[in-house]
Amino acid sequence: MNLNSFTKEIKEDICNAYSDLSIEALIPLLSAFIRTLGTLSFRNKNEFLTLEIENSKVIKFIYRAIKEVLPDIEIHFSFRKGMKLNKSTKYIIEITNPNELLKLLYINYLDNKINTSLTNKERKIKTYLSGLFLASGSCNNPKSSNYHLELSLKDNDFALAILKVIKKIKGKNFEFKEIKRRNNYILYLKRSDQISEFLSFIEANESCLKFERMRLERDFNNVTNRLVNCDVYNYNKTISNSKKQLSYIEFIENKIGLESLSNEKIKLLCLLRKEYPEYNYNELALEMSKKLSVNISKSNINHLFRKIKELALKLNYEEN
Repeated sequence: MNLNSFTKEIKEDICNAYSDLSIEALIPLLSAFIRTLGTLSFRNKNEFLTLEIENSKVIKFIYRAIKEVLPDIEIHFSFRKGMKLNKSTKYIIEITNPNELLKLLYINYLDNKINTSLTNKERKIKTYLSGLFLASGSCNNPKSSNYHLELSLKDNDFALAILKVIKKIKGKNFEFKEIKRRNNYILYLKRSDQISEFLSFIEANESCLKFERMRLERDFNNVTNRLVNCDVYNYNKTISNSKKQLSYIEFIENKIGLESLSNEKIKLLCLLRKEYPEYNYNELALEMSKKLSVNISKSNINHLFRKIKELALKLNYEEN
């Protein structure tokens, strides 16, 4: 699954969630969508509003929603096949003389403010942001190398107005950041928990569950890999230390014999290291504790090995 396919799933999830909206509820959603994606043009003394998007389900949803709020509006649906380098199909809605619709949706392309009646209740904010995501949102597949959800907007003032709307949401703290990318202003989230919560807020519930499942799988795999790498590192470190310790022990044994050692703990540790060269300090401590019937700690083992090294050096052991 690539970025586009996961984004596509989210948008189709939103369309399914909002398939039975009332006209009142559709207005904030359509307002955000058309304000973000719509372009105005003039031909033959007529004004036209054009909406163009690659997702067929989204464009059909928007078409039905527009006809729901204004049944008699003159609206045309078409599509255009992509060129050789871009084979994706563009789906197009064109509305003739859209002023009545724009007035109903409180859209003024010369004013970047968002009419307060569109976002004065949380359920309206929810549908407004859902429409915004349908028009300009994208989200990385959580299996990718980084978490990223964004809203791409055409002008900075509108982006700032969106941030103000987001801050009005009670009980949520979506920490959207803003950057400029080419001619667009990008609002984005990077924290996985906030991305998940935002998907839930805009009613992309199936996508939210999928995101969480895939995120947990990815995080589990990352933790497992780190543990494996840590285990390999620790094992290699144990073997390296063991070889050095065995060289000290062998030198002492050849010089004076292990039986001559007066410290019983040092003598026992020398024998255990010879028997268990692969053991780490914790395992050696456990084995010594069993043998001596007293508690031996990892730090005790470390201290005893230092004593073994000191004795070897005292007996003229030469370090490589």
